Amino acid sequence: MSGPRKSATPKRVIHFADGDTMEEYSTEEEEEKEDQNSAYDPSKLSWRSYFWFWAGQVASNSISTCEFLGERFAVFFGLSEPKYQYVLNEYRRTQDKEVDKETEGNGPEAQDAKIPNEKCHLGAGGQEYGAISSRGGLLADSSS
Repeated sequence: MSGPRKSATPKRVIHFADGDTMEEYSTEEEEEKEDQNSAYDPSKLSWRSYFWFWAGQVASNSISTCEFLGERFAVFFGLSEPKYQYVLNEYRRTQDKEVDKETEGNGPEAQDAKIPNEKCHLGAGGQEYGAISSRGGLLADSSS
């Protein structure tokens, strides 16, 4: 059964510009897919299955509608923002005002970058800079 069936009607007939025609038949895989899709066709279901099919459709559409409306209401009532966003906005506004006051007082001079969490700067040539400090034990080991 590898070839097209002679008794079956073609799925479609393709007409070419040079006058040739080609008949296309459905394959077994396509027929199986059509059979699976027909199982979900509500007109071919029993009353009990028909009721469950429509109950599932109504439930699915209701959940999608509630999800959509819930998102819109959250945006409308401002529930999508962080709980203390107004405090963060006020903090940033006061920080910007302080920076503006500092830049007005110094004029066009270059400003040092401020890093708020950094408390101590180490010099590049300091004695405690790096992982190795100069100790007597290290000098004795390096000479041998």
